[in-house]
Amino acid sequence: MIKPIIGITTNSHFPKQNLPNDKLAHTYIEAVQAAGGLPVLLPNSLTKEDVAELRGRLDGLLLSGGGDLDPERFHGKKSEKIGDVWAPRDELEIQLVKMSLDSDWPLLGICRGMQVINVALGGTLYTDIPEQFVTTVSHNSSNERGRDHIAHRVTIVEGSILSGKLQVLGLGVNSFHHQAVDRVASGLQVSAIAEDGLVEGLELAGKSFFVGVQWHPECLTRQKEQRALFEALIRAAAGN
Repeated sequence: MIKPIIGITTNSHFPKQNLPNDKLAHTYIEAVQAAGGLPVLLPNSLTKEDVAELRGRLDGLLLSGGGDLDPERFHGKKSEKIGDVWAPRDELEIQLVKMSLDSDWPLLGICRGMQVINVALGGTLYTDIPEQFVTTVSHNSSNERGRDHIAHRVTIVEGSILSGKLQVLGLGVNSFHHQAVDRVASGLQVSAIAEDGLVEGLELAGKSFFVGVQWHPECLTRQKEQRALFEALIRAAAGN
């Protein structure tokens, strides 16, 4: 099989004394490679025209985690907790989601990536969970615990695309977010739910692969259920 090419979105970083750069954790790259794909990093400077041209060259997309979405994108409540907003990235990823929807471009959204999917299709977010949603569940684990720390469990909706790919109806997940899905966009189906009711998975039926998860499976690839997400993306990107 020819390895499908997967475009992965990146974070923009602005060190005080160095040149600005686009960066990505190796775990995303390694997860795509292990599943049989060829990862290509996408800079945030790509234009709408660039995205249209990439449609014919990339076989699939992975929207990575990262900084906050600008609340203005979803008419959200303002908060001092918002950080690392970068308008070019918001714009690029929203364009990628819309093109994925229109042309059946296989897409996996992780953490921020799932939130982008919801916002791009007209949904909204909680700007900051502690300020807007009462819960005792830990959704934003400290880095000291490690990226593979299991923070809570999620229930997978029976009969969903996600349940078919993971072959389980519940699993423990890591968690590193303070924004979360509030109103789900029209057309999207909820595929996973946290113990407190927050949305942990979204998907769209009738597409080759259009799935988002709130946790970080790229940091949990020792588990076959987590690897299965990337394998499903690669199979869809390969046309299987």
